[in-house]
Amino acid sequence: MSYLFGGTPPLRAVGLLSAGPSGSVISHTSGSAFRLDINALRALSVLAVLGFHLKIPGFAGGFIGVDVFLVITGYLMTRKVVEGLEAGHFSVRDFWLMRFRRIYPALAIVTILSAVAGWFVTLPGEYLRHLRQASYALVFLSNFAFDNDHGYFALPAQTKPLLHTWSLAVEWQFYIWMPIIASLAWHRWARSKSGLSAVIVAIQIAAALSLVWCLWASSHDASSTFFSLRARAWEPLVGGLIAALEIRRRSQGGLRPAWFETGPVGAAGWVLVSGCVVYPLPESQWPGVLTILPVLGGAMIVGARQWTSVGTLLAAHPIQRIGDWSYSIYLWHWPIWVCALTWISLRGDSLDATAKALIALLSVALGALSYHCVEQPFRLRKDIWTPRRLMRGSVAVFLMFFAFTIAAIATTGFPGRLPEYLQGAELARKTDTPRDECFRNSNSTKKASETYCSFGRADTDAKATAILWGDSFANQYLVPISSATLASGIHGLIATQSACRAFVDDPVSNSADQPACREFNRTTLDFVLGQAGPNIIVLGSNWSNATEISVLVDRLLSSGKAVILIMPLLNVGFDVPQKWLENQFRAGKAIPEWKVEANPSLTNSRLRQELAELLSGYRDNPRLITVDPQSVVCQQGYCYLVRHGQANFRDTAHISNVNASQYRSLFDESFVRAHATQPARER
Repeated sequence: MSYLFGGTPPLRAVGLLSAGPSGSVISHTSGSAFRLDINALRALSVLAVLGFHLKIPGFAGGFIGVDVFLVITGYLMTRKVVEGLEAGHFSVRDFWLMRFRRIYPALAIVTILSAVAGWFVTLPGEYLRHLRQASYALVFLSNFAFDNDHGYFALPAQTKPLLHTWSLAVEWQFYIWMPIIASLAWHRWARSKSGLSAVIVAIQIAAALSLVWCLWASSHDASSTFFSLRARAWEPLVGGLIAALEIRRRSQGGLRPAWFETGPVGAAGWVLVSGCVVYPLPESQWPGVLTILPVLGGAMIVGARQWTSVGTLLAAHPIQRIGDWSYSIYLWHWPIWVCALTWISLRGDSLDATAKALIALLSVALGALSYHCVEQPFRLRKDIWTPRRLMRGSVAVFLMFFAFTIAAIATTGFPGRLPEYLQGAELARKTDTPRDECFRNSNSTKKASETYCSFGRADTDAKATAILWGDSFANQYLVPISSATLASGIHGLIATQSACRAFVDDPVSNSADQPACREFNRTTLDFVLGQAGPNIIVLGSNWSNATEISVLVDRLLSSGKAVILIMPLLNVGFDVPQKWLENQFRAGKAIPEWKVEANPSLTNSRLRQELAELLSGYRDNPRLITVDPQSVVCQQGYCYLVRHGQANFRDTAHISNVNASQYRSLFDESFVRAHATQPARER
C-alpha cells in the first residue's frame, strides 16, 4: 500500500532527512524528518499480514496490519497535502501522479505475472473470473469486484490471486477524494485565515460519518462493509487528523510536545497493536467496533513521534529494510501463497512448516527485488520515466491486458489450455438454477421483483399449490422439482434464502441467527399458514438439529398442510470438483467414476436417525412425505461422488446442476402423493 506499505518514505526522498556523522537521525525544528518509527510500524504490519495469511501461530489477528497501514497512509498523505496547501503550491494532479508513479508499476507486474501463472493450472471459469478481477485491480476498483464475488457460492479466498488488491483500491479512492475535499475546505476559508481549521473540521466530520456508517453497516452486511471505502475512510482520516493537528500546532509556534507526544503513549500503542496481532479477533465482523483498537494503537505510535536513532531496536537494519520493502512484500505474498497452495494440492503434498517458511522467504526476497528493480527506478528515474511516458506505458499495459480479458470472455476462459477430461470439474461448479434470480441473498434481497417467484405450472392466475422453503440446500433441487411440478400441473412458489434454514422462529433458541433470516422465516410461515397460502410445503435445509425440524413439521401438519421433507444428503467434507481435478491431474487421465465408502460421518447417520425417531409418530400420516436423495447416489455401501464422467457435487455438500435431474423420479412420486392428499377443489 504505497508509502504505508514501505519504500523510501517521501520525506527522505525530498531531502528533509539529515544525518549526523554516525548516521543517526536528526529531527528538524519543523518536525519533518524520516520517521524510523513509522517505517518499523510498516514492517510489523506487513509481517503481521504475512503471518496471518500463512496461518503461522502467533498471528491470529494479523489481518489488522491493513488497518494500521491505513492510519499511516492517512497521516503521511494528509500531511503532504496540507503542507502543500500551506506553502501555496499544492496540485491535485501532481499528487495523483506522484501516488500513481509509486503504486502502479509494481502492481501491473504482479497482475500480469499472476495471469501468466494461472494459464497453466486454472480452470476456464476460474481463470476468466481472475482476469476480470485483475482488470478491476489495474484501475483500482477491485474492492467492488471482490464485493460482488463474496456470496455463499463464491470461490474460496485461496483461489483469488489478487484478492489483496482490494486494499490498494480503497487506498487509491482515498487519494482521489481526500485532496479534493481538503483543497475545497482550505480555499473556501483561506481569506479568513482559517483554511487549516476548515480542513481539520472537514476531516473530523468525514471520519465521524464514516465510523458511524461502519458500525451500522457491519451489523447488517459485514461482508460488503469489509471492502467499502465508506466503512474504511475513518481509518486513514484518523491518521490525517493527527497530521493536521501537528501542522496547526507547529504554525502556532508550539515548542513543547503535546500530551500524546510522550514515551508512554508510544509504548502503549506498540503494545496495543502487537496485542491485536496476536489475539484471534473476529475477522468475519471486520471492520467493526473492535477495529478501533488497532487504529487507536497505530494512531498512538504515529502521534507519539518517538524518534529513534542507530542502536535502538526500531532502527535495526532488518526492521528498516522490511519497512522499505513492505509494499512489494504485500503485493507478492498473496499470489505466491495462492500459487503454492494450488501446486501443493495438485501434487498431493501437504503444507508443512518448511513450505510456509519457504513461502515467507520467497515473499520477502521478491519484495526486495521488486523494490530495487521496479519501485525505485520508476520513482527516481524521472528523466527516463517522464509523466508522459509513465502514463502512456500504463495505458498501453492496461489496454493489452483488457484485450486479453475480452478474448478470454469470448472463449469462456481459453478451455483449450487444459486437457478435455478436466472440463467436467468446471461444469460441476456452475451454480445457476432455472430461477437463480429468485434465490435471496443473506440480507433477503434478490434480483427478481416478485415476493415469491413461481415454478412449475406458472401460467395460471389461481393460487399456488406448493412452495419450496429453505436455504441453498432446498434451492439446489429446483431443477428436478420444477420438472416434477410442471408434469403434475402444480403451480409452485420459491422461498429460499442463502444460509437461512427453514425454522419456526423462537426468540430464545434462534437468537443467534441473523435478523434477516429470522424475519424471512417469520414472514414465510405467516404466508404459508395464511388463508391464501399453499397446501404443499417442500422443506429442505442444511439442518443440524432434528428437534428443530420436528417442530416445523409438526406446526405445518397440524395446520392441515402436506409436507415433502427432503432428507439430508451427504457431508463430503472437501471440495469434490477440486479433488476430482487434482486426482485426474496426478493420474494424467480421466477418472469417470469415483465412489467412497458410505461411513456414518459422510451420510449424516446421526442426524438422520434422530430425525427418523422424532418423526416416527407421523408414520401413518399420508401428508408427511420424505424424499431421500441418498438412495440415488449411494448403493451397496458406497456413495458416488463422480459417476458417468460427471460430478454429483459442486462443492463440499451441494449437488451439481449437471446431475440434478437424476433426482427427478423422487419428486415425481412425492408430488403425486402430496397432491392426492388435497381436497378435490384444491387439485
